Amino acid sequence: MDVLWLLLLGLFLAGWFVLDGFDLGIGITLPWLARDAYGRREVFTAFGPFFLANEIWLVGAAGLLAGAFPHAERDLLGAYYPLVVALLAGWVLRDAAVWFRSRLARPGWRGFWDILFTGASLLFVISWGLLLGNLLQGGAGRPGVVALLDPFSLLVAVTVGLVLATHGATFAAARLAPERAGAAVVVARRTALPAAVALLVCVPAAAVQGGVRAAVSDPVPAVVAALVGAGALLVARVSLARGGHRRAFAATAVAAAAPVLGTGFGVADRLLAGVTGTAALDRLMVVVLPVVPVLLLVQLVVWWTFRRRIDGRSPAFF
Repeated sequence: MDVLWLLLLGLFLAGWFVLDGFDLGIGITLPWLARDAYGRREVFTAFGPFFLANEIWLVGAAGLLAGAFPHAERDLLGAYYPLVVALLAGWVLRDAAVWFRSRLARPGWRGFWDILFTGASLLFVISWGLLLGNLLQGGAGRPGVVALLDPFSLLVAVTVGLVLATHGATFAAARLAPERAGAAVVVARRTALPAAVALLVCVPAAAVQGGVRAAVSDPVPAVVAALVGAGALLVARVSLARGGHRRAFAATAVAAAAPVLGTGFGVADRLLAGVTGTAALDRLMVVVLPVVPVLLLVQLVVWWTFRRRIDGRSPAFF
């Protein structure tokens, strides 16, 4: 039963990285995806219908972590508190930029919020990468902000940023009108190879990192996740060159899930050691299990409804 809760947590987090990950990737690459105000408005129109539904997965993951793995939540709010604060700040500022950018039809107003959208998305992604890197090292006892910015964690942060940038640009290539998708294809192809290399470099970097070796009992699943993610990025790069934008997006979705799944495999033993009691899990099951199929159904409906590329008749949500 404990493993079931671990798998559910993995589903929620991987789902968030795949779904909201392309929103963040679009935020990071927005200055290169569109050079003018009209082009940026089209980019927001492309991901707008999915925006709120994508965020639900992170909210669900946070609730599941608090209910089923209270010891892990305590570590997050203790040793990793600065990273959690940065992550939440990035989240709030990113959402504020999305909601406020179209409140006034002034170029300066929209330009400010677009810049904030990019900066907050980058802060959000880097904070996640640093958090994953520190979790892999089991650094709950390491004090101070500087200790959280060690070279291995910075490498993971850069890797997550490159992977999600590729994922976001690939989504834009698949959703924008063909005549506007060219810039997104260029960005995605340029970032895919560095992202794949970064994922591969994380494997030997983890092998020589003493904290990772001490904290991860079975590294094989995490290594496999990194290799699969790197391979998926290379597949996406080839597919983009051949015009298979949706095929490329499916491949980058696999790559987007790789960092969090690799970290999950690495810290699984620690999470299972801190799982809550059986009675609490039984009560939590009544709430959580009926919600999962509803979330999946909502995602399917949203994706089916907005499965086509945008055009002049597409609703502009932001």
